Amino acid sequence: ARNLCRGTSRLERGFADVYAEGSGGGGSGGGGGGGTCRELLFQFQRFLQRRGQRHLLQFCFDADSFKAACGSRCSAANTGLTALAESGGPSETSVADNPSSRVAERLRKLIESDAVSLYKAYLAPEANPKLPIDDAIKVQIVEAMCSDNESHCIQPNTFDAARQAVYSLLADQLYNEFLSSPILAEYQLDFLSNRLGELNISDIVYCSSLVFNFMEYMDSLGASRFLQFLFDVRNFESNSASPEAATAASDEDALCLYDRYFSLQATYPLGFDDQFRVEVEIALCPSEPGAGVRLDCFERAKQLVLQYLQAAYLPSYLSSNMLSNHIASLTYLVDTAYLRSAKEQQQQQQQVQSNNYQQQFHRHSSTSTAATTSSTVGSVHSEPVTNADYQRSIVNFGRVDHLGRFHSDLHPIDGRKYGGGGGGG
Repeated sequence: ARNLCRGTSRLERGFADVYAEGSGGGGSGGGGGGGTCRELLFQFQRFLQRRGQRHLLQFCFDADSFKAACGSRCSAANTGLTALAESGGPSETSVADNPSSRVAERLRKLIESDAVSLYKAYLAPEANPKLPIDDAIKVQIVEAMCSDNESHCIQPNTFDAARQAVYSLLADQLYNEFLSSPILAEYQLDFLSNRLGELNISDIVYCSSLVFNFMEYMDSLGASRFLQFLFDVRNFESNSASPEAATAASDEDALCLYDRYFSLQATYPLGFDDQFRVEVEIALCPSEPGAGVRLDCFERAKQLVLQYLQAAYLPSYLSSNMLSNHIASLTYLVDTAYLRSAKEQQQQQQQVQSNNYQQQFHRHSSTSTAATTSSTVGSVHSEPVTNADYQRSIVNFGRVDHLGRFHSDLHPIDGRKYGGGGGGG
């Protein structure tokens, strides 16, 4: 029962759980939650990598690491200097030679080095890729890092504003886009295809894409009220836990749930007996005057409903056409994405080949033109033409004798010889 009510699904997790796994906090929740968060973190990183945005997640991890390391180093440095001061300390001329002072200075230099590295990697003008944050935040970070005081120590919260801006972008926008992406669909398809027998009701109820399919199945059997009860309890717990929640409003919401599902005049009775109804009524009573109802007043009912769904409806759902259609939809989504990706890669390759061919053609044309021009210029102007060369280039067609008669050196094909001058033939 504890695994069913852990409030998580192995097919989908919230961003906070997935992020905690990457930052070293580990995923929350039972039933192998850590392993699930590691798998989903890997899929989310794939999603960001394809969009060229993986550096956003890495920056948050690096900022968290800097803050933790900086905090411990500052604490160690301050502890050493405080101990030195309380002991009376050496004279000012020998402070630099004191071990505590040297350790504190070394720690300060390490903090400064880490901060500069983090700034250069993500925030500096030459950083590539850059973070989508306001310039005002960058200016604030630079001012926090720079100081005329040589003993200035960079504080652990130096990058908090930038980290929060990027974290909000990841949590509020990019992770929601990931939840509807083919990459997550592929992960869920693999689970449903190869590990269907491991599926439990919590995996379905807390998976945003699969729970609606299950809701349609339950509605076809006239039993959707059980799922609706779980949705209403989740909303009640979420609204009551918020800092803005008013005690009177929470009490009113709890009484509405009781009237709808547990009272003798319940609109959607869940089938609990009188003894359990009394147990719910006791849970609704405040522990002390003015305290309001407890957030877990419906916890026992939620556990029993999940157990009932697991036993009475899950086996038939796993073999239903409704789930088969959902798996077919995931398959189509993944296949379509692969075909689109393959087509885009093919078009990119063709474009690259076309560009390479054009470059080679222009390079060959330029080389041929240059060679032809060089050859022509060299043959015409390589040496000056002299009068003797010109005379040798003249072609002789005949000669004139001492009597002034022209004798041709050209002979016709039939062998007849033509005479010139006035010889007449």
